[in-house]
Amino acid sequence: MHKKKVLIIEDDPGIQELIGYILESEGFEVLASSHNFSADLSTLQADLILLDEWVNKKEGHMLCKEIKQIHTIGHIPVIILSTAPDVAEIAKTCKADGFLAKPFDIDDIVSLVNKVLGVKQVNV
Repeated sequence: MHKKKVLIIEDDPGIQELIGYILESEGFEVLASSHNFSADLSTLQADLILLDEWVNKKEGHMLCKEIKQIHTIGHIPVIILSTAPDVAEIAKTCKADGFLAKPFDIDDIVSLVNKVLGVKQVNV
């Protein structure tokens, strides 16, 4: 069974590193990017995209809309990360598969990623 790949698109290196560390410790393969792009998303073959609402002064929900319209990658679930008070509405508008308000709890990000990917969590 292959590890699920999570692509983190976040331009804050501290947040990107923290999320990457958390998800790697949970058994995910983590890919990271600090720029807003959609052209090479299909080559990365990510199973999930964590997308910050502001990436290099551009709105992440616009990238989410682009992703959802591209035939080869539109099936990839997208979770929007944001400090915006209306993050739920932003996620709904761009057809994201989930959202997480910053600052977030470690358990919240792990359980949301697992839920969206359909991964069963083992309670210890």
